[in-house]
Amino acid sequence: MIATLSRSAAMAALALSLAAVCWATFAVVARRGGWRWRFALLAASLGAVGATAFVFHGAEPAGTTAAESRPARLVPVPGTWAFTDSGSIVPVGVPLDPQPDQEIPERFESRVIAVGNAESTANCHGWVFVEGRYWIPTESVDTILKENRYILVDHPQAGDLIVYRDHDGRPLHTGIVKAVGDDGFVLVESKWGQCGVFWHTPIDQAFGDEIEYWHAAREGHALRLSRSPGPGVPPRPSGKAVE
Repeated sequence: MIATLSRSAAMAALALSLAAVCWATFAVVARRGGWRWRFALLAASLGAVGATAFVFHGAEPAGTTAAESRPARLVPVPGTWAFTDSGSIVPVGVPLDPQPDQEIPERFESRVIAVGNAESTANCHGWVFVEGRYWIPTESVDTILKENRYILVDHPQAGDLIVYRDHDGRPLHTGIVKAVGDDGFVLVESKWGQCGVFWHTPIDQAFGDEIEYWHAAREGHALRLSRSPGPGVPPRPSGKAVE
């Protein structure tokens, strides 16, 4: 994301320079040239300004959203499937391009507590729903919430699920509520992409400000897992998770 922003900034600077040159040339030609030259240079200048505005509109400020919010390319684990309580298959996989040396944004270093090492075994959803063994696609989160009969609650309790969404309602991040104080204080534990596992308050994170709490009557959040010696047709889900 930082590299993208740098390229955008360079393009914006180029567009601004072009606009400045065009406007300066237009000022000279306006005094000496005909109307055709004036019109052409005016159109070029406006185009450069428009390009600049487009570049700035598309640039995302660094650090506003963690890398986990962008879908990772996953490689399926042969012969391994996860199931919701209703029997729907939830894909599990490993990242095509592991990057376990990622670092959290500097502004959070003094506001979170690291409780787990950085590694690429699981993303946040996999840490919650398959006990940190695999990655789970973001697109599967709402299916899990529905078919495992989670209910949306206003006041969480320890053990509840926290879900962060973007403004379009897409899940960005999941975690588990570890503690709730009498004064409304909430402590969350979640895995930040490949940076590690952290304790933090609901607002001390880089995933967004659209926060939901979900409660389920079931014990824990783990999906049922089934494994076979090799790839093939997924077996019927068993009644409990595979150890």
